Amino acid sequence: MISYIIGHIRAIGEESFVIENNNMGYEVFSSLSTLSNVEINSEYKIYTSMQVREDDISLFGFYTKDELEMFTLLTSVSTIGPKTALGILSSISVNEIKTAILNNDIDKLTVAKGIGRKSASRIILELVDKVKKMDFVEVKKASQTSVVNEEIDVAKEALINLGYQKNDIDRVFLELKDSELSLEGLIKESLKRLI
Repeated sequence: MISYIIGHIRAIGEESFVIENNNMGYEVFSSLSTLSNVEINSEYKIYTSMQVREDDISLFGFYTKDELEMFTLLTSVSTIGPKTALGILSSISVNEIKTAILNNDIDKLTVAKGIGRKSASRIILELVDKVKKMDFVEVKKASQTSVVNEEIDVAKEALINLGYQKNDIDRVFLELKDSELSLEGLIKESLKRLI
């Protein structure tokens, strides 16, 4: 099992990045949060989880141990696969996930793509006892405006890291300012308009 990789980021995509270590490039699938925190040609310590299936071996990696720990918890839920777990981590922060689980906040978890009320309920049911034992700062409900502004900032940072120019990104976000898209939706719609 690979616990972490220290190396230089050589490429960043929409869902993954390539990290070089000892002349080998590893493709690592990750959340939007981690993708927005790494830059090409900079060195990072990436905490990883290798997922082995009959027809596939994939590496998932994160900027923080907390995010890796939550990814591991989410994938332990019977109906949640690694890509779905990434979708959740790309939509809401680790502390928001923990708070939602402890507060039985199904609506908060259904913000993530591919998570319906049934899946959200199962996540809460299977993880509530584990989350109770973890340390974290409970997230207070923020105003809608501050949440939207934070998502826009994260989306812009992710697009800059993908190599797009800041003035082009600002122009696209001006066009999208009244939309009600999720963080993932904002990035996808921006990519369509930037191409």
